[in-house]
Amino acid sequence: MYSLESEPRAAAPRTPEPTRGILRQRAEFQVYRAERERIERRSAVRGLILLAVVALVGNIARAGLDRVFVHGWWRP
Repeated sequence: MYSLESEPRAAAPRTPEPTRGILRQRAEFQVYRAERERIERRSAVRGLILLAVVALVGNIARAGLDRVFVHGWWRP
């Protein structure tokens, strides 16, 4: 009788070794990604600062300048 266990099996497929071009492309992509992350962080910080300034100006406008900066606050 025929048995599957006695049948020779092929080895599992393996990925080929990366070429110099692929390695160079990976390195370039890592540099590009690091630069994009730095730009994204800078944009996020700028956005948060802008949001804080807008909230501050809005609250000052809502309260009124005369209540926020009382007369004579800058002089002892």
